[in-house]
Amino acid sequence: MRVRSLLVLLLALAAPASFAHEGHGTINDDPAPLPGEPSMRGAYGGPFLLTDESGKTVSDETYHGKYVLLTFGYTSCGDICPMLLKSMSGALDALGDKAAQVQPLFITLDPDNDTPAHLKDALSAIDPRIMGLTGPGDYLDSAARKYRIRVEKTVSGGMTMYDHTAVIFLMGTDGGFLERFPRTVPAAKIAERIRLRMSQPATAP
Repeated sequence: MRVRSLLVLLLALAAPASFAHEGHGTINDDPAPLPGEPSMRGAYGGPFLLTDESGKTVSDETYHGKYVLLTFGYTSCGDICPMLLKSMSGALDALGDKAAQVQPLFITLDPDNDTPAHLKDALSAIDPRIMGLTGPGDYLDSAARKYRIRVEKTVSGGMTMYDHTAVIFLMGTDGGFLERFPRTVPAAKIAERIRLRMSQPATAP
């Protein structure tokens, strides 16, 4: 089912040209774990080996020592992906000086079109703090599976589209999973949860 709320339409219109095409059908959202639930630290995430915007090879360990906000998508998406990225950007703004402790990552699902240079151009138009990651298709598929991202690729009218799970993950400074935010969670709430995590021991579930 296509998402066509007024907010989504406004974000689509406001998105930069690199995010200008429609590209979502069924979006699978999952709720974030509730406080008091058993630890889910091993439920999402794991090792990956990808390429960042500068062409440098990076792994999950590259970002250890910082909290990581991470989402999956592709730059020719016209609605949901810009919405997720704007939420990440808004959360960083709300964190103020504490944003320096957070690395936001956008992992593409479209390696054929999302080259390092293209990712840099597209993401810089939204927030240059967000680092885009790409790589060989099988490497990206592996990363998506580790985060339980469901992806369906379709080609229509010469345009490639990806229906995918639309969530933002918060990973701890040791790379362990902390929280998962559906696309409807406000940026201020994401920032609030990050602040809470920062006040807790690094191994808190």
